Amino acid sequence: MKTQFNPRARDGIVAVAGVIALLVLIAMPKIVGEGDLRLLIEIFCVFAFAQSWNFLAGYVGLMSFGQQLFIGLGAYFVFLTSNTYGISPFLLLPLAFVFCGLFAALVSPFVFRLRDAYFAISIWVIAEIVRLFISQKDWLGSVSGLPMVATREMERSFVATTNFYWAAGLAFLSVFGLYWLSRSRLGLALSAVRDNEGTAAAVGINVWWVRFFGFVLAGGFAGVAGATYYMSVFHVEPGGAFDPNWMVIMLFIVIIGGVGTVEGPIIGTLIYFVFRAWFSGTGNLYLMLLGAAAVVTMMWAPKGLWGEVRSRLGIDLLATRHLPPRQ
Repeated sequence: MKTQFNPRARDGIVAVAGVIALLVLIAMPKIVGEGDLRLLIEIFCVFAFAQSWNFLAGYVGLMSFGQQLFIGLGAYFVFLTSNTYGISPFLLLPLAFVFCGLFAALVSPFVFRLRDAYFAISIWVIAEIVRLFISQKDWLGSVSGLPMVATREMERSFVATTNFYWAAGLAFLSVFGLYWLSRSRLGLALSAVRDNEGTAAAVGINVWWVRFFGFVLAGGFAGVAGATYYMSVFHVEPGGAFDPNWMVIMLFIVIIGGVGTVEGPIIGTLIYFVFRAWFSGTGNLYLMLLGAAAVVTMMWAPKGLWGEVRSRLGIDLLATRHLPPRQ
């Protein structure tokens, strides 16, 4: 039996679910311990990383292998600015979005000249260039990185709670923000460009600017998530912040869950952390198992686990289809 909802009724259901989720997230620091909060911060941030790539690949139609570029840039911007000027890092997080978005805007005229695999690899190359640049500059901490100085004078529980709220907010936006964006007129334009840029251009959509918006938004969002994650560990260094393994994790989560769906990365993130808990002590075997799981999923369920559930059972909780215009 297939479960179908009228799109307008679904909007109401999603709005109610959003309010409930928001209330739960607000109350969570009072329910769980500090150690569990740190784990939740990591889960929410990794989910935000994956959703930023899912948005770029599944909603904008741009395949990138270098999303770690923005994770590292966002973290270094907050750490360096906070340490230099003594500003609370929590106040700098919105500016991390702006900084990473501006960086994406600056490189977009160059990388948009490339297509498909060349575009995907170009972002990874830029990430490596930035990593090598930071590694050679003492004022950026060189290979040893930068500590977070400002939080040393703050109460420990305040830092953990505030960090959690930022991570939870990013996770909330990764679900409900993406849903409402994809249901908007801009989301419809993004879908049209992703599906067929020739047809989109023929009906008056500016393909370049739509992709530019998606690229900047995904970069800025990944930057805020990166800054939030590294603030929770109080230290950032180039080898970790610009680590290509971040890209491996994002690809695993999105491929397992389902590209171009809101729900897919939720499932993928849960599976990733279960795999990590079970096999993280196995060294390289752990990475091999992640890759094997992704390959098996692509063979058995090319649209991901959520895509398989949706096609078999007809359950489409956060579908983004638009109603046809009224006659």
